[in-house]
Amino acid sequence: MFKKQNILCLVLVLLSLAVRPNDLLLKGEKAYGQREYKKAITAYEDLLKEGYVSYQLYYNLGNAYYKNHQLGKAIYNYERAKKLNHFDEDVKNNLTLAYTKTIDKIEVKENFFISAVKTNVLSSFSTTTWAWMSIGACVLFFLFMYLFIAGPTVFVKRLSFFVALVLLISFFIIYFLGNSAKNAKEQNTFAVVTAAETKVFTEPTSTATSKFGLHEGTRVRIVELNADWILIKLENGNEGWLRLNDVGVF
Repeated sequence: MFKKQNILCLVLVLLSLAVRPNDLLLKGEKAYGQREYKKAITAYEDLLKEGYVSYQLYYNLGNAYYKNHQLGKAIYNYERAKKLNHFDEDVKNNLTLAYTKTIDKIEVKENFFISAVKTNVLSSFSTTTWAWMSIGACVLFFLFMYLFIAGPTVFVKRLSFFVALVLLISFFIIYFLGNSAKNAKEQNTFAVVTAAETKVFTEPTSTATSKFGLHEGTRVRIVELNADWILIKLENGNEGWLRLNDVGVF
C-alpha cells in the first residue's frame, strides 16, 4: 500500500530551486528509507516551512506520520494531498486505509443515498471539470438538435431527437451536481483531529462542560471560528467547541 516515496516528482519540482530544499528532500527520503521516520517528518515539515508545497510532499509526509504511528497527522496530510490532486490513486488508497484505523466511528445522520452522492459523486471531479462537462453536454445537445432539424432521413431525425433529449437531461443533472460541488467547496471547511485525544465543549472555553471526546484521525466540519476555538459538526449532527490546536484544517 505504501509505495516508494514520490522522490522523482519532488526532485523535478525542486530542481530549479535553492540547494536547501533539495537537500531537505533527499534527507527526508534517506531517513524514510532507513525507517527513521521522525527525521523524515522533520525534513518534510522543514520543506513546508520553506514554502514549498505539492501533493507529493504532503503524501510523503503522511506516509512518514503513518509509519511513526501518528494517525491523525497522517490523515491530515493525506487530505491535504488529496485536495491538491484528487485523482492520485496512492493518496486515495492510503487515506482510505488510514481512516479504517481511526477509533471514532461516526454514524452518518443522512440516508445512505444522499451520503453516497455527496462523498462519491460531488467530490469525484473538480468544479472546473463539472463546468466543462456541462458545456460539452450543451454543445452536443445543439449539434444533435441541428441533425434533428436538417437530418436527411426520418431515422436520423428520430435518433438525433432521442440523443438530444438525453443530452438535455444530462446537462441539467451535471449542472445541478456541479453547482452543488461548488457550493460545498465554498461553504464547507473541514479539519482532522491531530491530537491523540481531545474534548468537545459546550462553549469556547476550557471551563465549559465537556460534551464528548474525539480521537486522532476523526474528520469534522468547521461551522465557526472563534480565536483559538472552532465550532465543529460531526456527520451524525453533534456539535461542540474544539481547540484549534488539536486539529489540522484543510
